[in-house]
Amino acid sequence: MPLVDLDRIPQVALPFVNQDHRVEGDLLNRLHEALQAHRQGGPQAPVLPAFEKLLTHTREHFGREEAAMLRAAFPPYSVHKEEHDRVLEEMVAEGEAFREAGDVARLWRYVAEAVPGWFVAHILSMDTVTAQFVAMRGG
Repeated sequence: MPLVDLDRIPQVALPFVNQDHRVEGDLLNRLHEALQAHRQGGPQAPVLPAFEKLLTHTREHFGREEAAMLRAAFPPYSVHKEEHDRVLEEMVAEGEAFREAGDVARLWRYVAEAVPGWFVAHILSMDTVTAQFVAMRGG
């Protein structure tokens, strides 16, 4: 069973954001699968590339949202961007910790427990409001 049900990701008023969320969910599922296989005795090698793909997409996804917020002059831009920055710092730190120590249990907790809840909560709060504002501004 996938970590993120791609068909149940909350939808917002901007199609490009919905598409980014779907890709994000898929990449999170792929990382989860690689971690699960490694925890069951499989190779560690697939974990880091899957993590890097997720991190790269997350940076790009946040960048697209931030650009749309700036074009639309979204008043609480800085609050939303600060949350993106916090999450990216956290992701980078978790990746570095795994690279250095190979602690699969720590990365597992982050990927399987912390990220999915944050992902949905962020969509339902910040992304929903942002998308409505940007869409009303023609974004």
